[in-house]
Amino acid sequence: MYGKIRCVTYPELVSLGNLLSVPSYKKKVREGILRVVRPGKGKGSCALIDYNSLPDALRDAYDRLYPEAQEDMQRQFISQSLRPDQKAVDYYRDYRPPLSLDRQDEYVLNAQVLNEMARVEKETEAMQKKCGFLRKGAVWDAVLGTCEKLRSLYGHTLPANAARLRQKFNAYKRESYSVLVNKNAGNQTARKIGPREGRLLLKLKRSKFPAYTDMQLFEEYNRQALLRGLHPVASPQTVINYLYRPDIQPWWYAAVHGEVAFKNKYLPQFDTRLPALPNTLWYGDGTKINLYYKEYDARQRRMVARTTDVYEVMDACTEMFLGCSFGPENFRSQYEAYRMAVETWHVKPYEIVTDNQGGHRREEARAFFRKICHLHKTTMPHNGQSKSIESAFGRFQQQVLHRLYNYSGQNVTAVKESSRANVDQIMANIDRLPTLEELKSQYLQCREEWADMPHPGSDTGLTRREMYTSLNSPHAEALDDAATGELFKLVSRDSVRYSREGFVFELNRQEYRYMVYDPDGLVDMDFHMSHIGTPFRYRYDPHDMGSVELWEEDASGRLKYAATATTKMRIHRATAERTPQENGYLSAQLRANRRALAGHYIASEDLLLEECMGEAYTRLTIPRPPGISQKEMEALRREYEDGRLTAPAAFPEGTGPGTWEPDEATPAEGLASVGQYTKETSSLTDIDLYEGFFN
Repeated sequence: MYGKIRCVTYPELVSLGNLLSVPSYKKKVREGILRVVRPGKGKGSCALIDYNSLPDALRDAYDRLYPEAQEDMQRQFISQSLRPDQKAVDYYRDYRPPLSLDRQDEYVLNAQVLNEMARVEKETEAMQKKCGFLRKGAVWDAVLGTCEKLRSLYGHTLPANAARLRQKFNAYKRESYSVLVNKNAGNQTARKIGPREGRLLLKLKRSKFPAYTDMQLFEEYNRQALLRGLHPVASPQTVINYLYRPDIQPWWYAAVHGEVAFKNKYLPQFDTRLPALPNTLWYGDGTKINLYYKEYDARQRRMVARTTDVYEVMDACTEMFLGCSFGPENFRSQYEAYRMAVETWHVKPYEIVTDNQGGHRREEARAFFRKICHLHKTTMPHNGQSKSIESAFGRFQQQVLHRLYNYSGQNVTAVKESSRANVDQIMANIDRLPTLEELKSQYLQCREEWADMPHPGSDTGLTRREMYTSLNSPHAEALDDAATGELFKLVSRDSVRYSREGFVFELNRQEYRYMVYDPDGLVDMDFHMSHIGTPFRYRYDPHDMGSVELWEEDASGRLKYAATATTKMRIHRATAERTPQENGYLSAQLRANRRALAGHYIASEDLLLEECMGEAYTRLTIPRPPGISQKEMEALRREYEDGRLTAPAAFPEGTGPGTWEPDEATPAEGLASVGQYTKETSSLTDIDLYEGFFN
């Protein structure tokens, strides 16, 4: 083999094999029939001819003359080849301090040569022992010959001196791969900044009081280095090169730039795939509307340009903006945006992802999000890149909003000049800016334009609206109007006590007053009298405050439905201002109040009579209900006896009149009246008297 070319020698063709004469050989070389890859250089180096360039007849004659040439060459090549050593490759690759690739290749080759030398040593010793003798000098000569032979073939860098080679060989057999590494590899003596100097530099770089620039840090380091006995540094670039090394920078980056910047720079980032179907994942986030509107500033007494915020709900698959609410990011804007999304599209998404800002952490908000989706999650703080809605906001501003004359530009971190607003033009035309209401209408039109633009991730050319309306996730849930209305009823966080004035509470700085009415439109006296002082939590629809549901919390914290209260009716105090309906209601309610007082009074009398505590058993007169005469009271008593009048509220179970029963285990004994005596004696017979006498 000459490199990668398989060759035959000149003697094999001419002098030894007699396959060609000398003139014939020279002619074929001159005509280019035979390709000489190495010309002859005297007695010790013969010419080599490419085997594949031989004519077919000459090649067949050569193969017949030398039938084992191929096998001899392979055996020779194998005997001169080195066995691979993967352990050596792994050792030098992971070595610390790190080694260059050239150094790794050099040390791996040397290790392979030493492995071959060790193999030859064992084989030679075994062969000599088999013959009955052991000559260590002869063994070493064989090992040394192997080393030199491999040096000529592979060019390894083991010592050429026999004594130093033997010393290295013995050390390798004891300590393995480590003996081949140059002791100066990673030597700290050549470094201008050692561990102690680096410790001081890190301390100064992390300093906050005072904070140093790189030049100031260089000067302060040299000042302190003289006091601490450390090596001074001659150039500021040496300090910069050390501090900004990749392995040094993490130890001061957070102290200088903040923990958020450190996290964004050094922690690994996941690669994620967006959902394949709509309504699998909704994002919600608040942002500034990058459009100016005009408003009068009373303090400056002039028109000024301002911006406002919006909370958007977006489908992650199609980038379709589903619902929005104008105003700062709080629970109210979140509620309105998600309500708009669900009521518009009548679907309950599988998952909603929001950030931790605004009102997401309120218990009321957590309960709300649990209702309108199957899974609600929040993103990691200060990790905006995990929400595709942030990217969509940027493209919405660049592709749609920037074309409007009142575009405010992107945030101050934007680099492109096209992302800036023409402030001079806006300030010169403040009076021509839209009002806030006009801005909202303008923004809603821009959302529609965005929805009708082709989706960038779709190969079909469908718009965002077409993609959203043509598909739906099997994990999403379709809703009708009734189910949608139930989703957006909220439960109050605090309880409110029911009072004689009804159910009164304050929400968003506005007072609401409710009362529980019966089917006839009058106050439900049973509920009213039985629940005065009872705390209720109320369930309400912020878009329809005409009624609220009252829920009572039991001892275990579970809520149980009690009643539905509607807006309390209000009546004009002045008679002249009352409507006929108000007069009719007032008369009916006053009459119902009087009958409720009387019914409650009479029912209490019955209870007192059973316990011998009525008016007949005391020296005191029990006063009648206020506003009811004696004659009217007697008429009401007759109605109560006939069942036309009842108590407004039921007695607690088992405590009302007629509910007491004697204990069956204790027989009744004794006489309480003459009538009872007469009844007992009239039922006696002679047999009863006889049995009673003898018993």
